[in-house]
Amino acid sequence: MKSVKSMTLRANESAMKEADKGILRSGHKNLGFRFLLILTLFVNIVFFNSCNKEDYNVAGNDDVIENTNNSSLEVRDFKNWFESQNVTKGLIGDQEPDWGKAELKILPDGYNSLLVSIEIYKGKNSLGNDSIRELQIMNVKNEFIGGVQVFSFFKEESAHTKYYNFDGQILEEGIYYTPKQLYILLKEYTYIVKQSPVRLKSGNESDDDPCADTVVLSGTATPQTIFNETTQMYDFNLEAYNCHAYVWGQNDTCNISPDLPLWNNCPDIASSGYSEVSTPQVGDRWVSYKTYSNGYRPCHSAFVEEVVNEKVTKVKAKCAEAEIKIYNPNCSKFAGYLGEEVKYYRK
Repeated sequence: MKSVKSMTLRANESAMKEADKGILRSGHKNLGFRFLLILTLFVNIVFFNSCNKEDYNVAGNDDVIENTNNSSLEVRDFKNWFESQNVTKGLIGDQEPDWGKAELKILPDGYNSLLVSIEIYKGKNSLGNDSIRELQIMNVKNEFIGGVQVFSFFKEESAHTKYYNFDGQILEEGIYYTPKQLYILLKEYTYIVKQSPVRLKSGNESDDDPCADTVVLSGTATPQTIFNETTQMYDFNLEAYNCHAYVWGQNDTCNISPDLPLWNNCPDIASSGYSEVSTPQVGDRWVSYKTYSNGYRPCHSAFVEEVVNEKVTKVKAKCAEAEIKIYNPNCSKFAGYLGEEVKYYRK
C-alpha cells in the first residue's frame, strides 16, 4: 500500500454536509490569499476532465462587469458593484456586509488584481470545529467577479472549502491548508447559460472526430485519497500528482500540505528556463490560462506531441487524479482545459 496519512471518513462527510448547509467559518489566520479558483459560470451542467479533478464547461458570466481603472479602485467601488448584483437570498445572510471591516489586497498574479474580502459568518460545524463564510470580490484585468467562500475545518489546520457564485451555484470545492495559506482545487463546476448554435463544416474541413485518437496510459492514475478497508478511513495518497507537476515538476512553495506533497498548484514557469514562443513545435510545453480568485493563472499544462500546419493537434498531459492521456486539444471531452488563452514555452 502507498505511504499515506489518515483522516476519518465520518469527519470528511460531516464537514462537507455542514458546508452544504452554509454553516461555516473560523478565525484561522487571514484567509484572504487562499484560493486558486473562480471563473465563468452557467446553467446546464456538462462534465469534462480538468487539471483540478472535474470541470464543467461554460458559456458566459452575468456576474462580470468591466471597470477601466483598476489602480484607483477603493472598497466603495467593490461595494457599489456588489449592490448592483442579484444575490440569492440566504447566501450572505440577512444582515448587510460590514464594509468597514473589508480588507483590500493586491493579489500576486502579475496583473495587480485586487481582492476585497469580508467575513459574513463565524461559527462551529457539527464536528465542533471552526466554520467560516466569507464574501469575496475580485477585480482582475478590469473586471469584477464575486462569490462566497465557505470553510469547514475537519482538523485544526485543514478545511474543506466550497465557492459559490451569487446565484447560489457551487463553482469549486477544495482543501485549504492554514500554515501555508494555500488552497488545492479538487473539483470545478461551470454552468452553461445557453447552447451555442450548430456550426456547419466548410467544404475543406475534415469529418474526423478529434476525440477518436485519444490514448489513455493505463496505470498512471494517482487518486488523492484511498479508502483503507482495514481502518475504514480515507488515507491521503502521498504519490498523487497533477498536470503541472507532470510537466513542470514539484513546487515546494505551492504544496498544499504534507498530505499531498507532489500536487503543484502554481508552476514556476518564470524560473524554469523556458521562454514563451508564438509558433509551437513538438516538444514544447503547452499551458492554458484562466481567471481564478487569486488572479490570472495557469489552468492546465501539457507536452506538445503533434503539430500540423502550425496548429497543435496532440498533447500529452496528466489529467488531475486520472491517467496520463494523449489527446487533441480540440476534443470536446477536454474543452475545460483550454481556458481563456493558450501559451507555448520552449527551452
